[in-house]
Parts: sequence; C-alpha cells; structure tokens
Amino acid sequence: MVSGWGLRADVVRPSALSAAELLQWQHMQAQSPSLRRAFLTPTFAQACERANGRAYVAILHEGGSIRGFFPFQFHSYWHQRLGVAERIGGGLCDAAGLIAGPDLRISSSSLMQLCRLKSLFITHLIEDQAHFGLDAAWSRTGYVIDIPLGPQAYFATLAERGRDFIRNTERRLRRAERDYGELRMVRLEQIPPPMIADLIAQKRAQYQRTVADDVLALSANVRLIGALNEAPAPECRLILNRLEAGNRLLAQHLGPQYHDVLSYWFPVYDPQMRDVSPGRLLLWHTIQRATQDGIKFIDRGEGDAPHKRELATGTTRYGSARWSAAGVRPLVARAYQALEWRLQDRRQSWLRKQAEKQI
Repeated sequence: MVSGWGLRADVVRPSALSAAELLQWQHMQAQSPSLRRAFLTPTFAQACERANGRAYVAILHEGGSIRGFFPFQFHSYWHQRLGVAERIGGGLCDAAGLIAGPDLRISSSSLMQLCRLKSLFITHLIEDQAHFGLDAAWSRTGYVIDIPLGPQAYFATLAERGRDFIRNTERRLRRAERDYGELRMVRLEQIPPPMIADLIAQKRAQYQRTVADDVLALSANVRLIGALNEAPAPECRLILNRLEAGNRLLAQHLGPQYHDVLSYWFPVYDPQMRDVSPGRLLLWHTIQRATQDGIKFIDRGEGDAPHKRELATGTTRYGSARWSAAGVRPLVARAYQALEWRLQDRRQSWLRKQAEKQI
C-alpha cells in the first residue's frame, strides 16, 4: 500500500504529458470500472485546456514510479491567484476524481498540498474515491444501465421486472410511427458544428422552460464541446444520436463515449412530441443498438428522477466536498470558496422553487 506521505507531485498542463505518462494514465483507468469514464481521460483534460486555458494535472510520484493523476482547473484568473480550484471540466464534468492504482491511500489535505492548491470544491466525485481515502458527502444518487450480454439479454431481464412498462413503450413506438413516420436512429461521430449548435440551442431552451441552471451559458463550456468534437479518441469521442421520424427530429443526445461506456450527457427532445415520450424512445433505440455501437454500459449521471429509473439496472453514488490544504495560509481561500458554495446552494434552491411553481 502507498500512503500520501511518500509522494511528490509535478503539476503540469495536460498537453505537456509524455507518451509514457499518457499510457500510465490509461492503464490506471482500465484497472478500475469506476474510472472508465470519458471525463476522467487525458483526452478530456487536454480538451479542457484548449477550451479555457486554465487546466492542470498533478502527476503523483513515489520514487521512480507514477502513482496517480489528479486533473483540475481554475474557473477564472482570480481563482487561480487564490489557489481555489474546481474539478476538470467544471459544470460539464459528470465524473470526477483521482486516477490511481488500487494500492494508493491519501488524504484530501495531502492531495491539495501536492497539487499546490489552497482549496478545491468538487462535485460528481465517483464512488470508489473513498477507497483512496478521499473524504466526501456521498449523498447523490446516479443510475446506470449495464448491458454486458447485449440488448437481447437486457430486454429479457427488463421484461421479468415488469412487462407493463415494455408494453407501454411499444405502444408509444407504434404511435410515434403512426403520427410522425418511420423511426430511424442516426449515430454521428464526426458531428457537423451546426448540429451541435442546434442541440445547444434546444438544450438552453429546455433549461429556460424548466428553470434549470444553464451550464451552456458559459462560452468556455461551449468551447469545450467543440474541442471534444475536433479531437476524438477511442477513450473520449463525442457521439450524437438522433431519433428521426419522417422528416421530424423527435429527440437527440450528445455525449462522450469511453471505449464501451457511454455517458448520457445532453439529451433533448421536441416538447411538441412529449405525448410519445421521445426521450425514452431515444434511449430505447440506443440500447437496441448497443452491440452495433460498441456499448456495454450507459452512465445516466448524477440525479434521481423517474425517467432515469425506468431503464436502469443499478445505482451508484456521487460525492461532493470542499477539500483544503492544512495550515493557516489556505484560510482565505477556504472562506472565499465557502461563500461561493453558499451562494451557489442558494441559487440552486431558488431554481428548484421556481421549477416547482411551473408544475
């Protein structure tokens, strides 16, 4: 077992990683199922660097060996001056944490000191981070869809859980074809920028309708989506799935795929067609095509909602925490970040209340 006391770290730009360091990072990801997410790859970190210019990664060493990687970024110039960081990718990152071998143990304060950070507020922390010794409030639920034996076996198991749900979905499929035309699924890996712009516009309109926090209002986040689309890799390639009927677009989803793991990121549907549940039909077709598209696992991300439970095979937990380095000097950074955290929490509470008024 490796403890934090014998470690040192080099903090570099993601673009400065050597070929050997990239291979080691990828090897550590492959060792743990929870780490196999596009958001935890060096490709994602490099795209964040191109998008906002303030992305870094701490390479943890012990002796002559690499023990782990921790990517992070700064939201602004002043955050960087104060040493107040956030998870790599900010509001667009649906899975965050330390990438390391299973024998590493480290405290959050030691990790902050190694990263030369005063404070870091992190959410969407993947569940197995507790194994490394990193503390968090594990209070967020997420749903996953495991398809290891293919769609046929998945749907057989789903039928055992409840045949009524399958019949209901099949009725909606027939109704969609009757009212709008033959259904067809289109998958794009080289995505025309106008299609991405259209999805972003629709998603922002959805945020406005539902009074949700608009993460796509930040230009850096839009640039990140573009950067991911411009430089795909097997470990992190942006996928656009479109469910079409006749000459109509019922629903679409934009998300990154890590080898055989698809992260369900930005789904959006035509609200005029909500009577056929286009979002459910899109995911249904995505599962049906899983073998063809090299997918064995779909991560629905953080959030507990009925539409996420419907097709799920299991749950996971996500953590949130404010990590700080030990000592007196980080006090200002901790106070600054605590104020930001409270303001963010108040904003989220206000948004929830506004959304409830819309119901």
